[in-house]
Amino acid sequence: MSIHSQTTATVGTIIRTNLTDILVDRYSLGTEVIIQNQFSLGLDIDYISRDVFVGSNHPWYLGADTHKQGFILEPQARYYIRETNSEGLYTSISGFFGYAQYSRFDEQSWGVSPPKWIASGFSLHLGHQLSIKRLIIDIYMGATWAKNQGMGIFYEDRALFPQPNGWRISSGLRCGLNIFKSMS
Repeated sequence: MSIHSQTTATVGTIIRTNLTDILVDRYSLGTEVIIQNQFSLGLDIDYISRDVFVGSNHPWYLGADTHKQGFILEPQARYYIRETNSEGLYTSISGFFGYAQYSRFDEQSWGVSPPKWIASGFSLHLGHQLSIKRLIIDIYMGATWAKNQGMGIFYEDRALFPQPNGWRISSGLRCGLNIFKSMS
């Protein structure tokens, strides 16, 4: 007769942040809820807060240094390749919907309606999530399709990568906590 103990993890809700978002002045807080061993649903909410120059294609309405402020909602569904309680290799599909407004630093009038940023799209990713006790580390890579609505005569004067519309490579690193994980 042999005696052996077994430890099983009960997976709960994961609270996470996207560490790579900080590089582009976005601040993320998200959650992932395990539906079954191989399936989960998540939602990330990103707060955008950065300074950007907004240019103009019109000679009478000049661009200006501005502060861009808004949010992005990112719902997500994941399928873990093996039944591993939200660990290991996964594929995911996510959508995103973003909205932001621009405030001029010089507080002058735009002369026309202030520009607004509105974007939507979706991502397909392959990732690996690692759990160390309650700590979650998640690395992913894939492709994103984005569609930005035009800003009328205005445009963000920034690097062209990633391009605002169409397909692009996307990747990132998330870190989080499994807040309801229990060990038995």
